[in-house]
Amino acid sequence: MEKGESMTRGTKRWRLGALTAAVTIVMGVIGAGVGGAARSGADSASATTLIDGTTGTVVNIDPANEYDFDSFTLDLPLFQGLYGFPHGAKIQPVLATGCKASANLKTWTCALRKGVKFSDGSPMTSADVKWSFDRVNKIKGDQGIYTLLSNLKSVSTKGTYGVVFKLKASQSTWPLILATNAGFVVEKNLYPFSKIRANSESQVGTGPYKLVKFTPGQQAVLQANPNYWGPQPKTSNLIINYFSKSSTMKLALQRGEIDMAFQTFTPTEYASLAKAKGITVHAGNGTVIRYMVFNVTRPPFNNVAVRKALAYLMPRQAIATRVYHGTVSPLYSQVPAGLPGHIDIFATTYGRTPNVAKARAVLKAAGVTTPVKTDIWWTPSHYGDASADEYAEVQRALNSSGLFKVTLKSAEWAQYSGALGRTYNAFQLGWFPDYPDAEDYIVPFFQTDNFTSNGYSDPKMTALINKEHAAPTTAARLAAIRQAQVLSAKDVPIVPYWQGKMIAVSRNNVQGVNRTLDAAYQMRFWLISKS
Repeated sequence: MEKGESMTRGTKRWRLGALTAAVTIVMGVIGAGVGGAARSGADSASATTLIDGTTGTVVNIDPANEYDFDSFTLDLPLFQGLYGFPHGAKIQPVLATGCKASANLKTWTCALRKGVKFSDGSPMTSADVKWSFDRVNKIKGDQGIYTLLSNLKSVSTKGTYGVVFKLKASQSTWPLILATNAGFVVEKNLYPFSKIRANSESQVGTGPYKLVKFTPGQQAVLQANPNYWGPQPKTSNLIINYFSKSSTMKLALQRGEIDMAFQTFTPTEYASLAKAKGITVHAGNGTVIRYMVFNVTRPPFNNVAVRKALAYLMPRQAIATRVYHGTVSPLYSQVPAGLPGHIDIFATTYGRTPNVAKARAVLKAAGVTTPVKTDIWWTPSHYGDASADEYAEVQRALNSSGLFKVTLKSAEWAQYSGALGRTYNAFQLGWFPDYPDAEDYIVPFFQTDNFTSNGYSDPKMTALINKEHAAPTTAARLAAIRQAQVLSAKDVPIVPYWQGKMIAVSRNNVQGVNRTLDAAYQMRFWLISKS
């Protein structure tokens, strides 16, 4: 998911072994919170109310057009899919009790959990599941969530509690797709088939919380869902406050006006909070990435030589050290380090540090006149306040080479997310995983008609994606993943440049934050309690 991204969607999956990130500030302070500050605001509120802060922006609550991380974070306590990651980075059945595949991996038959109700008390049946999947593909919203279902041919019901998915091509990883927000189940009688349900309207799901009130840009108020089929959340009431500035959110946390903050502080603010009394900075395995996307159908980036030249000049280390103070690591592949199948293909192909001579040579060989003039777009708030410095570093590296003349342009997320490759020639994006597997860093970006709308399509890449989906063994699947990374570095529709961890900050009377910091990159508010 573009589980958009923030400081650090959009895991990829499974346990990231040892990340090579040098997280000198954050990792040095995990668990270093010191007790002490006077209780006020959120601290003195009932232990049944948890107040979270974020600098994120909710675009759509309706899952059928929700594909950014901030919207997903609000949706996760409200909606559920047939599978999910409710307790960690290991996939588990949620609204299904299990799914079985045919021998050719083109048909998946799922048995639904009985007795599940939506938050308004209506029973969930196979008709709701079919409606939800068909609806995503019917609406084809501009956020691009429907692209996760590109391999889905049809959905049919099998009685009240059975669902059959027919796929266009074999796919051994279909349960992972069922675990994404593209598979969130909504109530058939409430959500219109051909349009998005507005944020101002009531939202009804099967999750542990229900949405009581949503004020755009200000606050979301959630309460425990009395009709929830599973264990009640640790905290009965959840409030998410939306801040326009991380500095304001930091002050609110220090004053005890909020209990915790997830997404996002600047690196210097994280360092300051690590030293604050009564506050703990928590960090866990992270598979969030930052990357630059090119529209490969429009000048100047319709010329692969221009894309390769920029890849030679990307200042990864400068961004990691000067902008993020070591809290992120340089990334040399679209697949994060630590995930099975990752290879440092951009380091092998373009080097670990900027190389002006090679960039100049590739442009000269292609007959490209320099400096290449282009706009590069970035978004100011969605990925944290450090984005301005991040793209100043990119501009500095490109312009100082004499090979590019870059003009930076920006737009806030609501406008930005609806434009992407449809409007911009080169632009910043981040990725929080839909599910913790390398596949989720390949398919959404490199399939034809991908969510970035950058015009990239390569029959060789399509063949590799199909090969990965149908692979009979893990070894064969990872081999296809590696080949796809090699091709991505050759075609260069995207240049990845850093990888970050999952970080949250809380006051010391909040428990359970570390239970939700893992490779799935999902904030499970229902596991967090407050004393």
